[in-house]
Amino acid sequence: MRFVKWLGQQHLFVRLMIPYFFFMLFALCLGGLFYKLTYDVVKAEVTKNNMQLLEQVKETMDIRLSEINTIALQLLSDPMVQSFQRVTNPFSSTTTYKVLETQKNLYSYNTSNNFVLDYYLLFKNSNLALSSKSTYELPSFYRHVLSNPGTDYETWRSDLFSNYRNREVMASGLTEYQSKPYEMLTYVQSLGYPNYIQGALVLLVDNRKLKSLLAGLDISDGGWVSIIDHEGRIVSTLSGGGTAPAAADLSLYPSSSGIIEASAKTDQMMVTYTKSSYNNWSYVVAQPPHVVLGKVISIKKITFAVVLVFLLSGVLLAYLFAARSGKPLVRILSTLAEGAGSNGPRRRPKDMYGFIQNSLSTLIDSNVALQSEIDRQAPLLWETFYERLLKGEFLHLNEINTLLEHQHIEIKGQGYAIGILHFRSGVSGVSADALRKLDIERVLAKEALRLTLGDSRYAHDIAEDKIALLFVGGSADRTALRRQIEQNIAEMAAEIRGKLPLGLFFAIGGFRTSLLDVSGSYEEARQSLSSIAYEGMVETAWFDDLPSVNGLFHFPAEVENRLSNYTKAGETEETGKLLESLYRENFQERHLSLSMQQLFVSEVTSCLVKLQEQLLLQDPGDVHGLLQQLNAMENPRQAYRSVTEVFRSISIEIDQRKKSRNVKLLDSILACIQEQFGEANLSLDALADQMNISKGYMSQFFKEQTGVNFSEYLENLRMNEARKLLAQTGLPIRDIAEQVGYHSTNTFCRAFKRGNGLSATAFRDSAAG
Repeated sequence: MRFVKWLGQQHLFVRLMIPYFFFMLFALCLGGLFYKLTYDVVKAEVTKNNMQLLEQVKETMDIRLSEINTIALQLLSDPMVQSFQRVTNPFSSTTTYKVLETQKNLYSYNTSNNFVLDYYLLFKNSNLALSSKSTYELPSFYRHVLSNPGTDYETWRSDLFSNYRNREVMASGLTEYQSKPYEMLTYVQSLGYPNYIQGALVLLVDNRKLKSLLAGLDISDGGWVSIIDHEGRIVSTLSGGGTAPAAADLSLYPSSSGIIEASAKTDQMMVTYTKSSYNNWSYVVAQPPHVVLGKVISIKKITFAVVLVFLLSGVLLAYLFAARSGKPLVRILSTLAEGAGSNGPRRRPKDMYGFIQNSLSTLIDSNVALQSEIDRQAPLLWETFYERLLKGEFLHLNEINTLLEHQHIEIKGQGYAIGILHFRSGVSGVSADALRKLDIERVLAKEALRLTLGDSRYAHDIAEDKIALLFVGGSADRTALRRQIEQNIAEMAAEIRGKLPLGLFFAIGGFRTSLLDVSGSYEEARQSLSSIAYEGMVETAWFDDLPSVNGLFHFPAEVENRLSNYTKAGETEETGKLLESLYRENFQERHLSLSMQQLFVSEVTSCLVKLQEQLLLQDPGDVHGLLQQLNAMENPRQAYRSVTEVFRSISIEIDQRKKSRNVKLLDSILACIQEQFGEANLSLDALADQMNISKGYMSQFFKEQTGVNFSEYLENLRMNEARKLLAQTGLPIRDIAEQVGYHSTNTFCRAFKRGNGLSATAFRDSAAG
């Protein structure tokens, strides 16, 4: 009764167990088919599998060796490598730079072949060993990087530079690599020609990678598998408890592939082999016959026992599988319950799938509500963007494009102009009724503008009765853009006056080719608006039609503000462009008197003095010299050029300061992360507080300087330390998780599997194997 009651409570478990019971019944019905398996079929299948595995190993090795040969050919053909072979004194004043350039050039040959540990170019004349990461003198290289136990340096060097080797792969053996014993193959290609050897290219091939390829073959009970080169030397071998042959008799393997039955010649081993057409290497696996044919014996035994044990094992497995399948659902349920914020003991619902579906529906509804709130904020963001655009507060066109992309708005054109629409209905005074009427008229006018311009976002309120308009032309031709604007104005006037008896007065600023410069067009539109007489019902004033006043210089507050911002931001190029445009406006396009030119230069110099005080520059000598030059000014143009150079020098200095601060800040951040990554409370917020900067700036700065997000960098650092501890220590996974900064072992295991593709336990087992 208790068992029945328990089953009644385990709805999910019973639901998951039923498919497994049906599977067991089906499997029992198929059990009788195993009697039909024959000796020849099983033998053919096993040998075929062995051959397929050997073919896969062969193909993989051929591809890797082909890649290595290609890398070697590219390195030997490199002009800088060929030129460096003749260098005899690498550290003289004339050739040291050549050493650095040759090493730097090796970066372009970094290999992606995971079989290759590293490669080195050994030069006989200069007695140097170069790689993309380091430079050694050959004695130091042999002592600290690569050496053969039992062989002294002179013997090694003599053998390397005396015998010409062409794509020669030395047999695997124990080698000292970076002061650690390493089992590897050595690929050697001599530099120069026979009897004229100038050095050697040495590629280090990890023998463990080769053995991992061979590990897929069953070599238990004394079997072995070997790779044999065309001269009969054992390149790499792997044994399953027995002793692999030290040398090979190639006459035993006459054809391109085949199977040799067990005999005295094969030490009672069944041998399967295949040869590579690429380099004539042989791939041989030897297995005891009972291993190869073990399936026949086991099938006979299993067939008689399967009926008795299958039900018990099937029930056990079904229970385990059902429990395992239910764990993710239980974890999802717990997560959803925690997210719901329920207090007190949680009771498992009877219908878990229904509960999960309802929870997901709630999450979707919450996400829709959040997206709706974001959409409601979009107009406010656009108004802010438009306001900054008109005031000229943007320093870079990229900043404008980024904000437009963030708001999913596209403004593309070759020409731009700002216009101001001033609508008047004859109502004077400021009262609630008058303002309410203005609101209604403004809404109706903007609706008419939307119908005419095609996008209401091109219109922006700047006052109760004034609207700024952004005109975008598909061509940079000023005449074509003016015709387009005139047509738009006519359509807007007809549309608005068809609904409201308003006086419409348009003021159009000058044309610009970049959104970054439309603030100037806005200022010109405001100037044009002041010239309207307000005598008709529809009037248009163009800035380009205003009479040119040559008596005054052009240096408005908006331009001065932009000049200061560019300089303080270290934008040398933009500062130069703005100063050059001021030069053209005041010295070329306007005919200013000498006194007005002097006054213009004085105004620009005044901006420079204020900027120097704001930036707290230590050396005011340039500015003092300018002030002295202004007192005796005879050539304002030359004086303006001097002012321009000081602006540029200040901008360059600011840019250098900014770069220096960035380097120091990045070093401090990385050092802090390296020191504290094992602390679980290390986060972007905590690190930003330590650095005394905001979280947003910290995130943006870190991504710009390192190319990765803070969280990704921190997780990689923790995973590197975790892999090291798993491979080199026997600490429990829980202790390792705490040491690398994780509160929860489950969180650590999920992060480890996500970053490495296998669990921490599996990684430790593979490292131990």
